Amino acid sequence: MKPARASVFPRTSLTMLRVGHCTHPECFALRGGAWRTGIFPALVGLIRHPSAGAILFDTGYSEHFARATARFPERLYRWTTPVTLPDSECLQTQLAAHGIAMHEVRYVFASHLHADHIAGLRDLPRATIWYGDAALRGARDASRFARLRKATLLDLLPDDFDARRCAVEALPRAALPHGWRELGGGFDLLGDGSLRAVPLPGHARGHYGLLLRHEDDREYLLAGDATWRIDGQGNATASAWPTRLLADDWHAQHDTLTRLRRVLRDGDDSCCILPSHCAGSYARLPDAMRGTR
Repeated sequence: MKPARASVFPRTSLTMLRVGHCTHPECFALRGGAWRTGIFPALVGLIRHPSAGAILFDTGYSEHFARATARFPERLYRWTTPVTLPDSECLQTQLAAHGIAMHEVRYVFASHLHADHIAGLRDLPRATIWYGDAALRGARDASRFARLRKATLLDLLPDDFDARRCAVEALPRAALPHGWRELGGGFDLLGDGSLRAVPLPGHARGHYGLLLRHEDDREYLLAGDATWRIDGQGNATASAWPTRLLADDWHAQHDTLTRLRRVLRDGDDSCCILPSHCAGSYARLPDAMRGTR
């Protein structure tokens, strides 16, 4: 019998939203992928915390992405990964459907600073933004072309970003629950153990996942781009060689993927990993957790 965990891992409520998608040949992104064009949704986690209110994991796409990629060389980004954002999938529309106004979002956790994960930050005027310090330093120190190669657009950061930012590394360290110990330790975002930032290095500098315990007592790791697909058998897919060239540290990315595979292999059904661009993982969620219809 498993010990009670409520006192050490408080529950929150998680709903996943699709906030636009991009298209790309599967074989360029996924090892063993087909030549057909794949659809990669931008998944956003809407977390309801009993005292902290509405919290977002990433933001997906927004109209700000189109403006930030209107000029060259940034326009190459939208040509390489064409983006679709239906009105029904806009973040504001979806949050309103859940009874939440944009200004009511208290916190945003940015898994990393790639454009498809932070394009909506400018629309969340009162949110504290959790981020990886290495991600910000790397982006600000890089040249314009180097940032573009790493899918980073500084124009997507709010004008008052520095006044609202909070580096994950400045928060208290926290051990991870037993099923996740393979990933090392984390950081306690709110001080109550309910949300823990988990380093998932390799894909991008300062890349983090977010670990939480849902109302159904299952534990979910929102894994960002540590892997792009988990199949129906629970296997985490490696990146194809073209995208490896874009990784911040391919060896670290491979190590992270190996650790995630061990969690999936050794854990039980209570440990779930949700990549940010996996349509299959979204489809397998319980109906109540799929917020985009």
